[in-house]
Amino acid sequence: MKESHTNPWGGRFQSETDPLVRRYTGSLHLDRRLAVYDIRGSRAHVRMLAEQGILQSEEAECIEKGLDQVEAEISAGTFPYRDELEDIHMNIERRLQEIVGPVGGKVHTGRSRNDQVALDLKLFCLEVASDWRAKIRVAQRSFVDRADGLQAELYPGWTHMQAAQPVSWAHYLLSFVEMFDRDERRLASYLDLHDVSPLGAGALAGSTLPLAPEKTARSLGFKQPFRNSYDVVGDRDFILELLQIASQIMIHASRLAEDFVYMSSTAVGWIELPDALCTGSSMMPQKKNPDVMELARGKTASVLGHAAGLAALLKGLPSSYNRDLQQDKEHLFPVVAVTTDTLDVLPLVVGGFQIHRERVEPLLREGFLMATDLAEYLVRRGMPFRQAHEKVGQLVAICVSEGRRLDELPVERIKSLIPECGEDVTAVLVPAGVLEHRRHAGSTGLESIKGQLDYWKSRLHGQE
Repeated sequence: MKESHTNPWGGRFQSETDPLVRRYTGSLHLDRRLAVYDIRGSRAHVRMLAEQGILQSEEAECIEKGLDQVEAEISAGTFPYRDELEDIHMNIERRLQEIVGPVGGKVHTGRSRNDQVALDLKLFCLEVASDWRAKIRVAQRSFVDRADGLQAELYPGWTHMQAAQPVSWAHYLLSFVEMFDRDERRLASYLDLHDVSPLGAGALAGSTLPLAPEKTARSLGFKQPFRNSYDVVGDRDFILELLQIASQIMIHASRLAEDFVYMSSTAVGWIELPDALCTGSSMMPQKKNPDVMELARGKTASVLGHAAGLAALLKGLPSSYNRDLQQDKEHLFPVVAVTTDTLDVLPLVVGGFQIHRERVEPLLREGFLMATDLAEYLVRRGMPFRQAHEKVGQLVAICVSEGRRLDELPVERIKSLIPECGEDVTAVLVPAGVLEHRRHAGSTGLESIKGQLDYWKSRLHGQE
């Protein structure tokens, strides 16, 4: 009989794995963070084996005590990680055998690293999704709290990066509550869709032993066990979808970041970010740079790249398990770190930015922001909208040629150019009128904003 190998598959092989191959195939540097989930899964698996009579109760108890020591060592930072054991799963199993003896080798009964890895990653991803939902709610509350104090304050809203219409700051901030709400609901759907335990699937075909996957699923808090072992060991949809949701979260954060970089720029100067969220220049003493917002944009590109990278990894694989799937963690863990940090930063940004009203308010009368309100004023007086649109456009052209604003034209001049106007037309040209005259739900009018705030306060309070 040949000597025992370091590898758990050594019986088939005549020589040890080449050290370079060990280094190339190893994943311990990545999957060490899965240790807590691996131990949780092993406990559930061992208890099930005992309940099914596959292990004696004394054996299961001994293994569980050994797992307790392994967990304590990992927590204390004294666990003897060994790179030659390839991954965290074999590190834990080998250390368990060192602690409790040969009985520790029974922990892998009826189990493959294929279903073991899938379980660990599934537990990790579901926990991340729950954590992101909670962080999104915190971010949403920060938007709502800030919006509550800015209901009647306006800024020049834009489309195509051109001045368009006055918009309430509150309405602007509440738009991001809506964006992140879609992300939160995606995560809720995600948690429901992927609440399936892979444990018991084995390598791909299950086991001849009388396993009870439904028991381990229930023990681990899953809604249900797998229905098809062949599918579940190769399933990484739950990772790809989490990265896709992260992409959308980060895109929303990036759009806010771009707004704030623009609005805080020297040329615009509508807002100022807190000193604690900015950095300076190593050469130019006067600089205050919105680095956090710029990095939110930049890190979004990384998240999108990882999502695309995992999709490319999966699209070329045959079904069931393939070793290529080890690379999923290369994409998953960086995305989780970036998205989590970004969600933590958002409330600081939203709660801390200051508005430079002296820069904003004069601009509300520039750019002909009230032109649409004037056209709708004419509609209320019976004029077809397309005709009103043309007449107001002609009036704007005259103002441009004369270097005037709309509100600088005397009433008589306006009436001479558009006879359908009445003496009350000047009231239409006051920016604050957007808050009063827009009364339908979802608009930037005060009634709508109050309704939005009431809705979100009630809903988010219920999610605390």
